Amino acid sequence: MKYVNFCLIAIFSLALSSGSVKDAAPSIGYYPGEIIPDIVLTDLDGDTYNLSDFKGKKVVVNFWAPYDAQSRVTNVLLHNYLKMNNADITFLSVSFDINKDVIERTFEMDNLDKNSQFCEVNGADSELYYDFKLNRGFRNYLIDENGFIEAMNFTLDDLRGIF
Repeated sequence: MKYVNFCLIAIFSLALSSGSVKDAAPSIGYYPGEIIPDIVLTDLDGDTYNLSDFKGKKVVVNFWAPYDAQSRVTNVLLHNYLKMNNADITFLSVSFDINKDVIERTFEMDNLDKNSQFCEVNGADSELYYDFKLNRGFRNYLIDENGFIEAMNFTLDDLRGIF
C-alpha cells in the first residue's frame, strides 16, 4: 500500500510540474512579437549609432563572430544577398571579438561593406552579448518598421521566402 501511495504522489507531482514548464517563457534573448531593445552600435572608427535611428525601416540585425564559422558564413550570405537584392532593408551586422585587428581583417577578407558592419570589442564580456544570450549561439533578427521582431534565426532561404 505504501508503494502505491508513493507512486500516486510521484505521478501527481510530475503532472503538476510538467504543466508549469509548458507555461514558462523561454530564457534565450528576445523573440518574434517582442519589441527589440534599443542597442548602441559602434563602427571600427569608434562612431556610435542607435538601433532606434533606423526606426521606420525594415532592418536585419545579425550577430556573429570571426571565430564562429557558421555565424561568419551567415553574415557574408545575408550581407551579399541584401546588398544585391533588396535596398529597402537595412543590414546591420554586429561582430563580437576582443581583437579589433581581427575584425578589420575579417571585414576585408569577406569583402564586407564597412557601412553596415559594427563591432563589439568587449566580445563575450559585453552587455549586448549578455542581454541577447549569445552564449547560446549567434542569431539574427528581422525587425519591422515599428521595432517589432518579425523573425529570428532565419536562413538565406527563409529570407528569400519573406521577400
